[in-house]
Amino acid sequence: PRFVLPVAVARLLYRFGDLAAMFGWRPPMRTNAAREIARGAVGDPSGWTAATGIRPQTLAGFLALNPATVQEKWFARLYFIKPAIFVVLPVFWIMTGIVSLTTGYVSGVDLMQSTGAGILSAPTVIAGALADIAVGALIAWRPATRKGLYGGIALSLFYLVVGSFLRPELWNDPLGPFLKVLPILVLHFVALAVLEER
Repeated sequence: PRFVLPVAVARLLYRFGDLAAMFGWRPPMRTNAAREIARGAVGDPSGWTAATGIRPQTLAGFLALNPATVQEKWFARLYFIKPAIFVVLPVFWIMTGIVSLTTGYVSGVDLMQSTGAGILSAPTVIAGALADIAVGALIAWRPATRKGLYGGIALSLFYLVVGSFLRPELWNDPLGPFLKVLPILVLHFVALAVLEER
């Protein structure tokens, strides 16, 4: 399917691309790309055709002669999902840490005290929150993204194992705090699979 983005939305996406570039990413949608698109790349092929006898194909004609394979379709679909993955994961980790340090701090300390952590309850909550924020920051910063993803996997498994030992009844919680870790882990592996660009 084809659709045309409103100009305002396109400009916003180009700005987001510029922002991502500041974190070391290389998104194709940036303001420089917008300028090149606006400048255009249209020419008269008659001189080329007269000199070589070759008549350039239209884009539609070329694509019709070279239909996309299933691999190319997978790549194209994942290409647009990839930015969402690398926005959601840092936001998830950083916001989890911020909530643990602010509005969820008391609940976190109470939860740790219920496991018998005692005076270590508050330091444990703070340490976990800072670790969450660090993982999110590493994933957001492109040069450190791979380390951040491995850190997120390790931290998730640590929370799952230790939580299962201290509060095994949470596996039966209807909100599924432990079960939700599993799809989060899978998303980290998906991110690792699509991380490289070349």
